[in-house]
Amino acid sequence: MPSPFQTVSVGRRKYSADFQLVFRLIKGLIFITFISIIIILIAIPHMTVQDIFVCILAFMPTGWGLLLIAQAIKPAVARVGLWGSIKALARGYEIIMGLLLFTPIAFLAWFPFVSEFQTRMLFNQAFSRGLQISRILGGHKKDRATRNK
Repeated sequence: MPSPFQTVSVGRRKYSADFQLVFRLIKGLIFITFISIIIILIAIPHMTVQDIFVCILAFMPTGWGLLLIAQAIKPAVARVGLWGSIKALARGYEIIMGLLLFTPIAFLAWFPFVSEFQTRMLFNQAFSRGLQISRILGGHKKDRATRNK
């Protein structure tokens, strides 16, 4: 069964230029399928949104580990013909992990208090004194190199 990432990747190559409507329908069907799975998970076993979020966070490292195992046995996976799926899934994992890591950073960068906090911390006398003391205690590397010769 192809992953949604591979479906979109194959669809982009085959249908994006000539059949844009078909490509958009494929992406729409993937989205509707995803939403219906979430609704089914909430309705039938009475899972909460927090439960689904915890399940996703628990599956992320497991899926990444399975991808690494598949990469380690690449010749066997390529022989079966699943290497394209593995690459598409790994690409999707990297995109999702990048979003998870950089979204909070981008969100905090919008607020002016973060830059004010950085400015106050960097120009604080105690912080600057601590930096100068650490440079003095660390010594200069040029002096040490000339002493050892």
